[in-house]
Amino acid sequence: MPRSRATMKGVPGDAARRRGLRRVLVPVACFGVVFGFGVGLAVGGVGALPWWVGVAVLALAFAGFLAYCRRQPTLVYGYFKGARGEEMVAGELAHLPASWTILNGVLLPDGRDVDHVAVGPQGIFVIETKHWSGEVSVAGAQILANGRPLERSPVEQVRRAVNAVARAAEVRPDALHGVLCFAGPQFADAPTHADEVFVCSYLDLVSAISLGPAVLDAAAVARCVARLGALTLTEGL
Repeated sequence: MPRSRATMKGVPGDAARRRGLRRVLVPVACFGVVFGFGVGLAVGGVGALPWWVGVAVLALAFAGFLAYCRRQPTLVYGYFKGARGEEMVAGELAHLPASWTILNGVLLPDGRDVDHVAVGPQGIFVIETKHWSGEVSVAGAQILANGRPLERSPVEQVRRAVNAVARAAEVRPDALHGVLCFAGPQFADAPTHADEVFVCSYLDLVSAISLGPAVLDAAAVARCVARLGALTLTEGL
């Protein structure tokens, strides 16, 4: 029985989950080393250092660890929320026709990771997913969060990702499109453009990218998928 849906490669959200785990585990390991050093000083001393230096090290390390535990869950939650957003977008992209291939979590040679690259007859769509809280809107070339412009533009992030994919895949520039996709209800506007980057809700993504004119034949799609598929894809935890 022939396939009726797009081919999916890679694990959506894998890179974000890995970053979140590193954000937890690396500081915890560092605190463990400091605690061990403090215990060693307090029990036996090191050289000419008295035992109370070890107690002071333990007290400072404990205070730092408490401050870390208060702040860190919120930061780590953001990574896992982002991973969930990528899963939501990938779930929508899976409804594209069988002529499409979706590459999730593409790691490019320059170290940049791209959330999704959708390759099909309508072109190559480099998709960055955001899963934010609050209300998101577009004003000209700016993305507004709760009515205020952002210090770091996600539009520029998409443009850099498009350029990186163009270099890695060696594809025609006119076949490449940058997409900023919001998972969840935070973007309620109609799909639009901001500085040549397509901005939409994940619920509008499939219809928006699949209804345009065909610009790539099956051979061109296969060549692009082969080039991008040769890059390292995330593989899950």
